[in-house]
This record gives sequence, C-alpha cells and structure tokens, in this order.
Amino acid sequence: MNEPLSFLSAWLLGFLGSVHCMGMCGGIVGALSLNTKGPNIAIHLSYHLGRISTYAALGFVAGLIGLWLASSHAYMGQLLRVLSGIMLILMGGYILGRTQLLMWFERRGSFVWQKVQPLSKQLMPVRSPKQGLLLGLIWGLLPCGLIYSTLSWSLVAANPLHSAGLMAMFGLGNLPALLSFAAFAGQLNRFKQTPWVRISLASLIMAFGIWTILAPWLN
Repeated sequence: MNEPLSFLSAWLLGFLGSVHCMGMCGGIVGALSLNTKGPNIAIHLSYHLGRISTYAALGFVAGLIGLWLASSHAYMGQLLRVLSGIMLILMGGYILGRTQLLMWFERRGSFVWQKVQPLSKQLMPVRSPKQGLLLGLIWGLLPCGLIYSTLSWSLVAANPLHSAGLMAMFGLGNLPALLSFAAFAGQLNRFKQTPWVRISLASLIMAFGIWTILAPWLN
C-alpha cells in the first residue's frame, strides 16, 4: 500500500484535522459532559469507541465498494484516486473559507443523519458506558466534510479491512483534542481561530490531495 493511504497519513489527517473536528463535534462532547451522570472518563471513552467504530464500519463498506469498482472496471482505480485527491483539496479550501462545495456532500449526509439523530435523544442524559457507546455509534454518522474526505481515501484503498483501519486511525487521530475539549474548550476555540493554524491545516490536507493524485506517476 502506497504512502498516501498509510495508517500514519490517516492518523495525521485526524490529528491535524482536530481543529475542524472541534467545531463539528466539540459542542457534542461538551453537551455529553453536562448530561453525564456517573464515571465521566469511562463514559467519554465509550462514546469515542462508538464513534470510531462507526467510522471503521463506514470505511469497511467504502473498501468493499472500492474493491468492486476496481475489479470490475480497469480504469476505475485511477479515477477513484483523482476523485479522492479532489475531495482532499476541496476540504483544504473549505477550511480556508475559499469554497463551500463540500457543503453539498454534508447536505447529502444530513438525510441519513435526520433519520438517526432522534435516537440520540433517548440516550440522554448518559448514565452508563453502554449508553455512551450507543450514543457514539449514532454520532459517528454526523455529516462532516473531513470524514467524507477520509472516506474517499478508504474507497481508493479498495481493501475492506485496510479501509476500516484507515478510518479507525483517523478517529484515533482526533481523539486527543476531543477528549480534552471539555476541560479546555475556551483555549482550544481560540487556538482553532488562529490564522496560521487554519492555513497550515488546509495546506497539509491539500498537499495530501495533490500527492494522492500524482503518486502513481512519481513512483
């Protein structure tokens, strides 16, 4: 498996994309803290286990689809690489506020979210790790351009287990920021608004996208 699809790359995308994730999921984590009764750390960890499990399941499905497309159409593997690279470049532009094209994908994902989101209300307030796990499984379906961009990587991998691993590593990458959000919400919010942070993050994601497209010709 080539470098752009490595687990390290997926982890880095999650870790450096934490700035964006705090904007999408930080409020959820904060609400979880306010609506939690019982051992907070166990509930928070179970919530993130559920969230990452959903990411891995989505990656597994994307890997199956990618495998089917690549095996049934000779040109499809390269086309998927190009589309994946474009998704990552769009994600970088989205973070910079230069394009809103990824909002189209988020709106498509919101259709599924509207169906499952009411289930989360039945789990609040969270009183046990089991409820936290179930809540995380649901919130893993939250529409997010960064998740969709990483899923496009999983599609290109065309290997269900590897694709699931890529999405799991992405989820582990943004875990530290989301775990610390409840304790350092104010500081993290100021940090994510810093221009150089946004520019650095967007540039790296766009570089991943360009590399994904060009890698076959550079080997």
